[in-house]
Amino acid sequence: VFLADRFISGTCPRCGAPGALGNQCDSCGAMLEPEELIDPVCSFCGKGDIEFRSTKHWYLDLAKLSPQLQEYVKSRNFQGNVQQFTQQMITDGLKPRAMTRDIDWGIPAPFEGAEGKVIYVWGEAALGYVSAAMEHFAGNDDWKEFWFGDDVHQIYAIGKDNIPFHTLIFPGQLIASGRGYHLPDQIAATEYLNWIGGDSFSKSRGVGLYCDDALAVMDAELWRFYLLYNRPEGRDVNFSWEELAKAVNGVFISNVANLINRVLSFVQDRYDRIVPDVDVDSEVASRIGEAIHSYVKAIARASLSHALREACSLAVYGNEYFQRKAPWATKDAVAVGSAFHLVKAMAIMLSPFVPRYATKVLEIMGVGEASWEEIDDVHKGAAIGSSRVLLERIDVERIKAEVESLAQERVSFDDFSRLDMQVGKIVSVEEIAGADRLYRLQIDVGKRTLTSVAGIRARYSTEDLIGRQVVIVVNLEPTVIRGVKSEAMLLAAGKGKGISLLAPDRDVPPGSAIG
Repeated sequence: VFLADRFISGTCPRCGAPGALGNQCDSCGAMLEPEELIDPVCSFCGKGDIEFRSTKHWYLDLAKLSPQLQEYVKSRNFQGNVQQFTQQMITDGLKPRAMTRDIDWGIPAPFEGAEGKVIYVWGEAALGYVSAAMEHFAGNDDWKEFWFGDDVHQIYAIGKDNIPFHTLIFPGQLIASGRGYHLPDQIAATEYLNWIGGDSFSKSRGVGLYCDDALAVMDAELWRFYLLYNRPEGRDVNFSWEELAKAVNGVFISNVANLINRVLSFVQDRYDRIVPDVDVDSEVASRIGEAIHSYVKAIARASLSHALREACSLAVYGNEYFQRKAPWATKDAVAVGSAFHLVKAMAIMLSPFVPRYATKVLEIMGVGEASWEEIDDVHKGAAIGSSRVLLERIDVERIKAEVESLAQERVSFDDFSRLDMQVGKIVSVEEIAGADRLYRLQIDVGKRTLTSVAGIRARYSTEDLIGRQVVIVVNLEPTVIRGVKSEAMLLAAGKGKGISLLAPDRDVPPGSAIG
């Protein structure tokens, strides 16, 4: 079994960027082989004494496909980083790409003579787009409309580290099949979201905020709004507490949610929950039309941040329009009906980004499920439900403090991996004079016997313990307890008489490592 190429890192031989992986450089987009890296090290242990051995692989011959791939890329007119990364690789010269790996997890390679090998992840992952369509339309050939039709436009929204797999490897596979597959039309790649100060997210180094903790401190809809509003589409973006507050409190709640609550509460309080039976103000209809046009264009080019911002721009206009028309003073029913129509259109536009919130808004409006086909429909005389506040401003300082508290409670993987946990066998048990809760245990861990002082007398008798296998930490700094040097710690759950020692579910040799 070989170390996977992505678990080797070093300096990129093309652009000189540090942190390049054994299969690609995220900085310049170059596809690499592990042996090309400068000063390569193992990503797990950090050691540089990596041994390279020869092994047989099966390849996708990108060099042979180069003329067709160049023609394909030219026909698609990719933009920004997608065009830059792809063209650079073509200019450097496409090379055969290994499609098999010598690792013990993955899809088994089906080729004769490839027993024990698996398919390289990017040799099968993108093909999942095709197989997913086949699975969805299981039992018929409707999936072919998406993969062989001319009236199809395929849009892919990906991260910039996956560009070559979507612009060269995946199309190369489809072309090589000779079956006439429809090739990806548009590929939009985001830049990176980094942590505060520009540091890359890393679980092992304890850098960043991950989903479980994020959801523990703030609702998912608010995270969705912030992340999509600040989606890194043109450059890398650093997470910022200030930007979180601006997006959530300043835009989503104070602007968008404020207009929605303002209009629906007005219909409820002044019109007895009945939408005025009026035509929409031409000014409002025109502004909605402009926003929809820009929104659709943004979605089509996978610029999701721009699309969300276009939806939010309706709230800016809507608040200004409602304030200018002042229907509470003028009794202007057209202004109220027009504002209601604007809010409905905005809620439908928001639905892909904050679906739970948009659904609640549309339910109050009596519209039901969000439907793009209904975005122009005017709900004259419709009855609405009870208006209520759906969102509250967030306390960013409180959230920040909670995140910092969670971070303090975490142990990095590197720290955890330093613990040496082994299975031991208790060979002798002695009571410690003057200590009602403590035993002095001698534990066999294979090549040596360790002493452990354990407070388990309330639960276990001497007879219970002799010969029992236990899990212990063997590399803790020794400590003296009641005059006895304790060299290891037993792992247990519970307290007092309810304590339970951890043990393997079957006997294993003493000294067996846990991990």
